[in-house]
Amino acid sequence: MLTLTVAIGFLAYARLLLWHASFAVGGSDSSGYANTARLMTSGRAVAEVEGLEQLDLPDSFLQAFIPLGFVAGPSPRTMSPYYPPGFPLHIAFGALIGGWNYGPFLVSPLAALLCLLLMYLVARELGLSRLFSAAGAAVLALCPVFLIQAEQPMGDVAATLWCLAAVLFALKSRRRDSWALAAGASFAVAVLVRPADFLLVLPLAVALAPRLRVFLLFAAGGLPFAAGLAIWNRAAYGSPFGSGYSPTDGLASSAFVGHLKSYTGSLFNLLSPIVPIGWLLVPADRRVALRDRVLLLLWFLGFFLFYCFWDVDGAWWYTRYLLPGVSALILAALLVTRDGLAVTRSDRWAPARRVIAALVLAVVLLVEQRGIVRFGVLGIGEGERKYGEASRWAESQVPAGSFIVSMQMSGAIHFYTRLLCVRWDWLDASQGKTVLEHARARGRTIYALLAPFEVDQFREHLPGNWTRIGGKADLTLWKAE
Repeated sequence: MLTLTVAIGFLAYARLLLWHASFAVGGSDSSGYANTARLMTSGRAVAEVEGLEQLDLPDSFLQAFIPLGFVAGPSPRTMSPYYPPGFPLHIAFGALIGGWNYGPFLVSPLAALLCLLLMYLVARELGLSRLFSAAGAAVLALCPVFLIQAEQPMGDVAATLWCLAAVLFALKSRRRDSWALAAGASFAVAVLVRPADFLLVLPLAVALAPRLRVFLLFAAGGLPFAAGLAIWNRAAYGSPFGSGYSPTDGLASSAFVGHLKSYTGSLFNLLSPIVPIGWLLVPADRRVALRDRVLLLLWFLGFFLFYCFWDVDGAWWYTRYLLPGVSALILAALLVTRDGLAVTRSDRWAPARRVIAALVLAVVLLVEQRGIVRFGVLGIGEGERKYGEASRWAESQVPAGSFIVSMQMSGAIHFYTRLLCVRWDWLDASQGKTVLEHARARGRTIYALLAPFEVDQFREHLPGNWTRIGGKADLTLWKAE
């Protein structure tokens, strides 16, 4: 009966993901991953920046012609991907299998489904029953931040997937050494997806069997991926140790206290207080092996402390960066709940224990369901669709070879069209005037496709007479007179 129920729930969840998935790239992250993937499938790591030559502008204007998701390349007038190569490789593989219209957008939903399977298997490795393990998978599935990331081409769920895989294989290495090879490979892919996933190395050291051969196999599993990363970095950034960004970018000690409060509050709201409190109590649960308690404690703590120093605005969706560690919260809460109910071991209390366990699970799932509704989690696909539609519409409204001013839309424009972007946010008023003059002198018209928050700001960077000529959704198209 349990197997049938789990199978039905799994299929229902798969349908939910596919029905609400975003089949479009949008802002910096999703467009950056997709544009990098397309660059990879063309056999390149670096792209030419065409706008400078066409407008005969000096290299000092380079940044203004680089869309979101890219940085200045190793050679003059080139650009390289901002993001690490791990998730774009997933996107590229999806595109090669399913085509560019569907393949890239199925990666995150499929990764989410695999996460649920891995969550179940890790729970079983930690000694939880089939029922408790299935409950853990359900809690992860309906966590609002997990669900919203599973619907769109973003790297958070893929990072969670490979971290779960690394922990599962590390736990299995306690019985068979060769699993350490798979743990090392999974850990390496997790780091390729997000460099900050290196924080998992200490929990994995606890999870692995404490034998030299196991640690050597773990290192051997990751070595080919490290070599591949060095080759990519050399091609994209000019050095094996180069990168589009550093995982320490944006860290600030002044952010710690505020983020400690905001992340804690968000986790309580997204998962209910039961889950984080269960994680806090697991060190005192002596029915759990000491090394497993240390594993669960370090697994989440590393990600939590690191991102408390990361200087972002503290919105609830930034808990997505904690997703590779959230599984530890859920697993710890399950263990504490199981062992708390086991205090009364008499068979006559068995029905009461089952009722209490069911009530605890129901409370957590109801809190999650409330968050899904409150934050409009299932509407992300509809919201992202405008990026592709507006980009194609704008291209149909302007002459071929036009330049189009944008910031928020620049990555999507680069993915969906052959228009050349001008980033207003990288120009001051003097530079903006120069760009407009060079365009006019060469008979090139400049347009602007803008999100609502950009309309007032962009005029300060490109002063002149602009006429609105249309709109799509909440995006507007303007023409420089």
